[in-house]
Amino acid sequence: MTRPRYTLSELLAEASGEYPLPPEQREWVDAPAVGRELLPEDLQTAEAIAAFLAHAETSGDLDYIEHAREVAAQARAMHGLEG
Repeated sequence: MTRPRYTLSELLAEASGEYPLPPEQREWVDAPAVGRELLPEDLQTAEAIAAFLAHAETSGDLDYIEHAREVAAQARAMHGLEG
């Protein structure tokens, strides 16, 4: 059985939403990267978790600190680390 082939234009025409996105909706897409987001998979040791949390604490950004704590808890659970 052969699968149908579509062009990018055909797929975009069938997709919901407006393409290309209007400027007010592209702001987050066009924003520069602020750094590499660490995932629980990246934090495999207690030392890595401690360094990640220390970096978050020094930022003073309460949202970032809370996010870092959540990621750290996931990492500890994923890798069986005490914390």
